Amino acid sequence: MKLRDSPIYHEKQSFWLCAKHSLNNVLQQESYTQADLERIAKYLHTMHPEQTGWLKFNAHKNFLGFGDYDVNVLTAALNENECDLEWHDNRTNIEAADLSYSIGLIVHIQPEWFFRRGHWFAIRYFDQVITAPVVPKTFVGQPRAARSEFEREERDYEAKAFEPGFWNLDSKLPHPEFIGDRDCLNLYLHELAKKTRMHVLRVVPLKSMSVSSSST
Repeated sequence: MKLRDSPIYHEKQSFWLCAKHSLNNVLQQESYTQADLERIAKYLHTMHPEQTGWLKFNAHKNFLGFGDYDVNVLTAALNENECDLEWHDNRTNIEAADLSYSIGLIVHIQPEWFFRRGHWFAIRYFDQVITAPVVPKTFVGQPRAARSEFEREERDYEAKAFEPGFWNLDSKLPHPEFIGDRDCLNLYLHELAKKTRMHVLRVVPLKSMSVSSSST
């Protein structure tokens, strides 16, 4: 089974477009292009000029046009798709997060090193059995060139049926990675939080937010 035969939609990293990749990966389709996010960033810049600072740059994106969109752009983009983002309070354990209404998660990590850029990536739960290729961590006995993207794409892998569970759809990964059930997700996020500053945001339908707010 080749990587392209996987039923999971997975965009890979291009420039600083991790926000776009995260949105499309969590929604499992190409819902947004770079042009869409540029349009939204420019609109937010027009609506809130006080956020530009003394240099008058658009605070919601990279001024060179390479991406690097902020959370306001992600939120506005999801609103156009009848979705929204809910922040998980980092003062509480991730086990306390209610994922019952969530379409998926968008995670932001910020390395401690000042010059390293932050990164957005998506995690999504699939409630059906997924048959996907099993990619080994290393190709033993093969030269480094054999691990190129082209080789990975053209290689035939063993197919495996994965039980319903969470998948890591990080655009920096060469392929989606199976995380497991909710306990495995909690463990994964705990381990990630030990290595870097992290924020977890739940992608939820707008109507579920109105229901939850009216019940409180």
